[in-house]
Amino acid sequence: MTLSCNKPFSKTTYGPGIYINEVTIVNASDISGEQLPLSEQPIDIGIKLTLDIGKEFQPQMIIAGNFKRDFDSGEVVGWGSGFLVQEALARFGYNGTLDEANHIPTDIIDSLAGKKFLRLSYISGVREGGKYRYTDWNQIASVEEGADFLLSRFKRSLAKGYPRNYHPDLLDMPAPVTEQMESMAF
Repeated sequence: MTLSCNKPFSKTTYGPGIYINEVTIVNASDISGEQLPLSEQPIDIGIKLTLDIGKEFQPQMIIAGNFKRDFDSGEVVGWGSGFLVQEALARFGYNGTLDEANHIPTDIIDSLAGKKFLRLSYISGVREGGKYRYTDWNQIASVEEGADFLLSRFKRSLAKGYPRNYHPDLLDMPAPVTEQMESMAF
């Protein structure tokens, strides 16, 4: 592989194991009604974003949730945890309504390609190969809101106990074997 000098790796962190980067949406798809891994029921509303992060691969990010429903009738009465999708769409510049069936209009999904936003990733575990695993937080910020805004929201969420899989304590342990080998000078 030929290495490039025009895309240096940034080690800027916003706390132990917390990284915030500007990303660009390459593609978006509506995943409302689909069942996600580790979920018992299909989600009510969601978007899957394929991202340009300035590297050779394009990761995907899912922002999804379920509507608040009337206990007796099952009728949608509010955004519930789907507020994450509502906030993301607002940050992408959409201020309209969902369609009659509470789905995201197709033209809105199509218009997301090329939009930029800030994504926060945090350390959440160790992969089978011994490298750290990072997870994307399901809340975003516009570029104009800035990284400090997103970080403050993340810290408020941590104070409430979410996300539960943020594990900065892993950084205090000896580095995984593969990282120790990479840092050795021969």
